Amino acid sequence: MVTVIRAAAGIAMVSLSLPAAASTTLSDTRSVGMGGAGVASANYLTASFHNPALATQNKTHDRFGMILPVIGARVYDGDDLHDRVDAFQDLNDQLASNPDLEEQWRAALLDLDNDRIDGDANIGMVIAIPNRVVSTNFFVSSNVTAILTTDIDESDLENKEIVNSNAQGVVGGTVDIGFTFAKEFIFLDRDLSLGISPKFQQILTYNYQDNIDSFDDDDFDFSADYVDKSAFNADLGAAYALSRNVMLGLSAQNVFSQSLKTNISNGTQATYEVKAQYTAAFAYNHPRFTVAADVDLNSKQPFKEKSYKTQFARIGFEADAWRLAQLRLGYIHSMTDYADDVITAGIGLKPFGKFGLDIAAMYGEGDNYGASAQLVFHF
Repeated sequence: MVTVIRAAAGIAMVSLSLPAAASTTLSDTRSVGMGGAGVASANYLTASFHNPALATQNKTHDRFGMILPVIGARVYDGDDLHDRVDAFQDLNDQLASNPDLEEQWRAALLDLDNDRIDGDANIGMVIAIPNRVVSTNFFVSSNVTAILTTDIDESDLENKEIVNSNAQGVVGGTVDIGFTFAKEFIFLDRDLSLGISPKFQQILTYNYQDNIDSFDDDDFDFSADYVDKSAFNADLGAAYALSRNVMLGLSAQNVFSQSLKTNISNGTQATYEVKAQYTAAFAYNHPRFTVAADVDLNSKQPFKEKSYKTQFARIGFEADAWRLAQLRLGYIHSMTDYADDVITAGIGLKPFGKFGLDIAAMYGEGDNYGASAQLVFHF
C-alpha cells in the first residue's frame, strides 16, 4: 500500500517541479474525459470511484471486468511561480557582487508573496463481478494532493537578507483498498440501487519547508520523512432510475472523518484532513450517447492550515460508436476561487470488444494541462 501511494506522491511532487501538468478532478479515465462526471453515469466497472450503487449497472452480457491500471496527474501553476522562484534565487546569488540589483531583488521577492502551485495524482485498479444477487467490485485507489505555497516577510525587504520569507510544500494522500457491494430494488415501480464500499484506508502526509532563497524541490524526500496511519472508512451511494433513460445519483465518499499531522520541517507542520464529500448527479443514458452532470454539495479543504479548497460542478458527454469507440467531452466549473474552469476530452477504443484503452486530456487557462489513461478488460 505504501508503495502505491509513494508512486502517486512521486507523480504529484514531480508535477509540482514542472511548469505544467494535469487535471482538476481525477478518478477513472472515462470520467476525466467527461469532465469528471460519474455519480449518475459511471458503469459497473468505474462505480467504486464515484458511486458504489452503480455497480449494478452492467449489461446482460457482462460477466467479469477489470481496469488495470488507471493513472493520472495534474498541476496548476497559472502564475509561473516555479520559474519566478528560480529567477529570484538567481538574483539573490548575484546581489552580493552587484548592489545595483537591489531594487530588482526587492520587487522579485515581493512578487512571490502568497502564491501557490497545487497538484493531484491518482493510481487505481478495479476487478468487477456483476451478478443479480449482489454486484461486487474489488478496488484499489490511491489519491494524492500536493500544495506549494510562498510567504514573504516584509522585514526581509529592508534587511536585504532572507530570514523569514519561506516556501512550503505539503503532501497528503490516501490508499483505499476495499470492496463495493450493490443491490438493485424496486421502489415506486422504478429501479433503485443502493451501494456501499467499506475500505481499509492508509493515510500518508509529508511536509517540506525552507527559506525562499534556498528552497529546492530536489530536496523533497517523501520516502524518508512521511507520516502514516491506518483507518477504516466507507463510501455510500444511491442511484434511482427516474425513467428508462434518466438516472439520478447521490454519493457520500469517506463518511468517517480522519486527520493526520505531517512531519515537522524547520518548525512547521500541517494537518491533512479526509472528510466526507457529498455529490448529487443526473445522467441521460441513450444507447448511442450519454449526457451527465455532477455537483459537489460541499467544498473540500485538504489541509487544515491552508485556505485552499475546491468545489466543482461538472458536465460530460459521451458518444458511442457501436461499442467499438467512444468520444468524450466535458467541462469542469470551479465553485471556489482556488481553481479555474477546465475543458476535457477523451476517447475510448475497444476494437476487439474485450480489451480497451481509454485516454483523456484536459486544458484550462494558464499552465493547467492534464492527462489520464487506463486499460479496460470486459468478459
